[in-house]
Amino acid sequence: MHWTDEVHPLWTWLLRVCAAATVVPLWCAAHLPFTDLPQHVAAIATLRHWWDPSWKAQEYFTLALGQTQYLLYYLVGAALAFPLGTAERANLVLLSLTAIAFPYALRSLLRALHADTRLALFGCTLFWSQALLIGFFNYVAAMPLLLWALALAVRLADAPSRRTLWQLAAAAVALFYLHLSAFVFLAPAAAVASVGVPRLAPLREWPRRLAWAAPVAVLSALWLLGSPVVHPQVVGWRQPMAVAWEEPATSLRNLTDALLDIWRGSNDELCLLFLIGAAALLAWPQRREPEEHPWRRGLVAVWIGWAALLYLAFPISIGWMWQLNERYALVFALLLPALLRPARGLRGALPLLLVAFTALFAAGTAVANVRGFEHEVGPFDEVLAHAQAGRRLIGMIFEQNSRYAKFSAFLHFHAYYRARMGGVASFSFAELPQSPLRYRPETAPPPHPAGWEWHASSFRNEVDGLYYDYVLVHGLVDPFSRPQPGPQWHLLTRQGHWALYAKAN
Repeated sequence: MHWTDEVHPLWTWLLRVCAAATVVPLWCAAHLPFTDLPQHVAAIATLRHWWDPSWKAQEYFTLALGQTQYLLYYLVGAALAFPLGTAERANLVLLSLTAIAFPYALRSLLRALHADTRLALFGCTLFWSQALLIGFFNYVAAMPLLLWALALAVRLADAPSRRTLWQLAAAAVALFYLHLSAFVFLAPAAAVASVGVPRLAPLREWPRRLAWAAPVAVLSALWLLGSPVVHPQVVGWRQPMAVAWEEPATSLRNLTDALLDIWRGSNDELCLLFLIGAAALLAWPQRREPEEHPWRRGLVAVWIGWAALLYLAFPISIGWMWQLNERYALVFALLLPALLRPARGLRGALPLLLVAFTALFAAGTAVANVRGFEHEVGPFDEVLAHAQAGRRLIGMIFEQNSRYAKFSAFLHFHAYYRARMGGVASFSFAELPQSPLRYRPETAPPPHPAGWEWHASSFRNEVDGLYYDYVLVHGLVDPFSRPQPGPQWHLLTRQGHWALYAKAN
């Protein structure tokens, strides 16, 4: 056995090392520069402390678990928060498991396709995507499940069995409750595998082959009938549900941003160039052994075409939901390695070593940026600790951007208050129709126009000041330096770029 052979233990250990390195940056700082992270841990914490009177969760929120499919990540996180103690630790464990699952779910798909399993190394670097940076954790967590479900679809087409059928049905239901965008890709992709390979099945066999889809089809129909995402007016959403598309040329220009261009500087672009270079070397025309089942790569090509179509043709925004099409760039990139066929010997092994090096390089880049961001956060925890639990806090984030992460890393930092102390922290995802937690009308914050969280100066003291107990400010700005109508505020503490104001009694 030569070290360049696929079955050599070197490649098993290399995948383990790269997967472990991918997790390290998540644990090297107390605060991660993922924009929506505080909102997710706030939702997890509210579910975890639902019966805790000091958090006042039931005073401010109602559960909408039956009205949304945006659910599984929060329920699993809340369950983990019991033994782990806090929602932040639970979320960190979930992100770590997701990072490890990226390459191993890709390896499962490669095995089902009888492809070279060493290509799973590509999955490590692709974890560091725009979706992760913005904090689309439900979608990021859906990616490994999507790959595993596709592997089940291939196995079911290759060797039908009742066990695989039920596993695929369960995976489809789980994906439906994890993220709808991933499910939109899976449903047609798995259906094509079920009825179209290794050859198109007769029409009379389609019901049997598509039996795995029956449970999720029923759930989808119920969701279409009553979901606040489809019918936002049922939860009082009055903003127009405008649909916008992105020009294909713009989508192509934004492809690097939609994938790995997440840090300031050029290291993440280098990672993308390394992966493209390795893929080009692996795909370079050369003599290869004939494929035993070429339909498998043909199926992958159909899936990749479907991902490309969604990326180029799906709306970029529908109402408050945005960057919808750009999420499919990650699906495209994760499936692309399955088309490659590494040659024997050094010609196939050396590009794969470059992929492994890229995974380690990406992890090192992430460590440097996460640590830099932690220094940038400064004394945030000390400032927030001056607030009392179970109250009402609003964030005025004048300085939203970071010198390290490329997308408004501080925008939702005020949600850490609710994640650690309960009560209310606005802006909140509870104001959006897809949330599993909804504000009680009698205790809800004053309504604001859509997008107000981006504009710290939109605080209305004569309206908002009557409702909130605290104002958390990020930036060297004193929003109460000039007299204005409404209650008076006094400075509890200011440290660095953070300040906490309390309403005067």
